[in-house]
Amino acid sequence: MKKTLLLILIPIFSLAQNGEFNSLEEALQNPKTVIELNLSEQGLSEIPKEIFQFKNLQKLNLKKNIISEIDTLLFELKNLTYLNLSRNKISELPAQIQKLQELEHFSISYNELTQLPEGICELTSLEKLYIQNNKITDLPLEIGELKQLIKLYASKNVLAFLPPSFNELSNLRALKLKSNNLYKISDVIGGLRRLQLLELSNNQFDDYEQGRIKIQTPNNCKIIWE
Repeated sequence: MKKTLLLILIPIFSLAQNGEFNSLEEALQNPKTVIELNLSEQGLSEIPKEIFQFKNLQKLNLKKNIISEIDTLLFELKNLTYLNLSRNKISELPAQIQKLQELEHFSISYNELTQLPEGICELTSLEKLYIQNNKITDLPLEIGELKQLIKLYASKNVLAFLPPSFNELSNLRALKLKSNNLYKISDVIGGLRRLQLLELSNNQFDDYEQGRIKIQTPNNCKIIWE
C-alpha cells in the first residue's frame, strides 16, 4: 500500500518541482514557483483572479471552459510565452493583448470573435496564432508586423480578403484559410517564400485565381483545394 501511494505522489511532486500545476489550490501554496498552469475543462465562467499572483507564469491553459470575458489583468502576466483560450465563449479580445511581448503561442480558436485588435500586431515574438472557428470578418491591417509568425490557422471564419501587409509574413510555413469567403489572395502571398502548407478549400476562388495562387507560392508548397 505504501509503495502504491509513493508511486502516485512522485509524479505530482515532480510536476510541482518543475513549476507545472494542474490545480489552482496547489499553485497558490507557493505562487512564485508557478511556471505552467493548466486549468482546462474546469467549468470556469471567468478567469480566476488568483492567477494574477503568478508573476513568473510562462504557460497558461484555459481551454474548454465557458469564459466569456477576458479580465485585462491577464495582460500584466508579462512573462507569458504560451496562452490557450480556445473553446470558450469569448466575443472580444482586449487591445491590451499587446502587453504580452514574450508571447510565442496564442490560441483563441473556437470562440465568438468578430475581429482582432490592431494591438495583436505588436506581439513581435509570436510564432503560432490559432484563430479558427470564430466569426472574424477581417484581419488587422498591420498583421505583416508579425515577422516571426510560422503558423496561422484562420479557417472557418468569414474573411473576404487579406490585408496588403500579409505579404510581409516571410517566415510563415503553414497557413490554413479553409471555409471563409475569400475570392482573391494571389496579390498578397507572393512574399511568403517559406510557405509549405496552404489550405484553401471551401472559398470562392475561380480557376484563374487558383492558377495565380499556384504561381505565387513556392514550388514545394502543398496547396489543399478540397
